[in-house]
Amino acid sequence: MPVYSHSRLGTYETCPLQYKYRYVDRIKKDRETIEAFLGKRVHETLEKLYRDLKVTKMNSLGDLLTFYNDDWRKNWSENVEMIKKDYTAENYRKLGEKCIRDYYRKFYPFDQTRTLGLEQQIFINLDERGEYRLMGFIDRLAQGEDGVLEIHDYKTGQTLPTQEKVDQDRQLALYQIGIQQQWPDVKGVRLVWHYLAFDRQLVSERSPSDLAQVREQTIQVIREVESAKDFPPRESAICPWCEFVDICPLMKHLRKVEVLPVHEYLNETGVTLVNRYAEISTKKNDLVKQMDEELEKIKEALIAYAEKEGVEVVHGSDYKLKIKGKEVYKFPLKDDPRRGALERLVREAGEWEKFSDLNLNALSEAVQSDQLPDALKEKVLKFTDLEKSYRFYLSRLREK
Repeated sequence: MPVYSHSRLGTYETCPLQYKYRYVDRIKKDRETIEAFLGKRVHETLEKLYRDLKVTKMNSLGDLLTFYNDDWRKNWSENVEMIKKDYTAENYRKLGEKCIRDYYRKFYPFDQTRTLGLEQQIFINLDERGEYRLMGFIDRLAQGEDGVLEIHDYKTGQTLPTQEKVDQDRQLALYQIGIQQQWPDVKGVRLVWHYLAFDRQLVSERSPSDLAQVREQTIQVIREVESAKDFPPRESAICPWCEFVDICPLMKHLRKVEVLPVHEYLNETGVTLVNRYAEISTKKNDLVKQMDEELEKIKEALIAYAEKEGVEVVHGSDYKLKIKGKEVYKFPLKDDPRRGALERLVREAGEWEKFSDLNLNALSEAVQSDQLPDALKEKVLKFTDLEKSYRFYLSRLREK
């Protein structure tokens, strides 16, 4: 069995087809988005900060910004993709500067913890036999003044999660399992996320039972991956950032047409077919709605006519229509204030199982056909409104 990683399992959970392309078919795509490019440059800058500190070199904020901008220019390529067209590469470069500047000013002189490792590889055994294994890289492993180890992770994304969300995060919890396996006598472990774009730090601590649950859930995901036969695509908001958009059956057509000039786009076969389909479908739905509304009005008129004339069958030129009416009991719906009292009544009478979740159709039928005890029926009827229901049976007249 391969050694998995959190990101590999996360890929499967996000989109099984992306997992297949990347890890089963091993398709290599030389695609990098501006968000990924920014994240690498900021990570490398913070890594330099702490790597130099380990040998007592304190970089100034200016030193780090110079390193960051040199690193940006050296690695920049016109192939870096801008998914969000409202922003420029310069917007992202300045965002990276802001992240570094905020971090530097917040934690200077960086003596809150002692750095033990940078981009440190960690291996995690999820079971005693070592059958299920993972590996990962910790952005920064540190030790606080209280002796507790801290697993630090740097994020440059534009979404700030809630505390509840980070308390459920799997990645750093898995790293904690690996750290405690590597150092069994460790005093404790804190999980620390730096959301740099927001100048926010979020912290989480996990109990042994929390970690046991993470182990079991992760093993279940691995088992699902190992047994998978089909890898269907799964559409989500992050699809535009996937490296396989040009071959994915859900995205490849969009990828193909979005670069076309307007005159070519409007004449592209798929675009014209979908536009025509949407046009006809919309007209059909509007027509059906219009006909349904008209049919309801005719039904009301027919009911009034049949009652006035005292007939159950009305004849037309080629068809006849049988109109069958009967009185039915209408019970209060869930938003009706009387609904709670009705449910309590049925429960207390020991009849709840017959009308699980208070199936109003079943209850109405039971009342209609005298299936309830007389005493309960009498009480239940207090909740009802008696209405008349009509059914229409259309049939063609026999030719004379």
